[in-house]
Amino acid sequence: MSTHIFEKIKSLLDSSGTEYHTAHHEPTYTSEDASRIRGVPLHAGAKALVVRGSKTKQHVLFVMPADLRLDGKKAKAILGENISFATEPEAVTGCVKGSVPPFGSVIGLKTYVDRRLAENDVIHFNAGSLTDSINMKYSDYLSIEKPTVVDVVEKVDG
Repeated sequence: MSTHIFEKIKSLLDSSGTEYHTAHHEPTYTSEDASRIRGVPLHAGAKALVVRGSKTKQHVLFVMPADLRLDGKKAKAILGENISFATEPEAVTGCVKGSVPPFGSVIGLKTYVDRRLAENDVIHFNAGSLTDSINMKYSDYLSIEKPTVVDVVEKVDG
């Protein structure tokens, strides 16, 4: 478990003067578990997925609302190559599956965030641990992480 990543994120937020809140809770293995434990809508969860380009073999992070799914065709168009999910995200990020934070800058990955995450004033995410969560303003997340904002989720009704 990567408590050092949790500490790195807290240090980053502290150094920027950002207001955030942490919670220690039972392990959450799915976005649905995390939503239930936190008592927040699934859409407010910032799900972080590690993918790998087929040609470059480089890993990147795609972040989106937890209730939405990555659209592989859109991701391919954004990266300019076929993609696959990282089979061993822990080897790439130091985080077990389900605990990858939306801060690629902390784990050495370029970060792309789906524009729909902006539908939340506050986002919630596991921070390098299945038992530690952080919530913070989405606007603060954008200004600190500086991700590339994209449209990368499957088409949603509405």
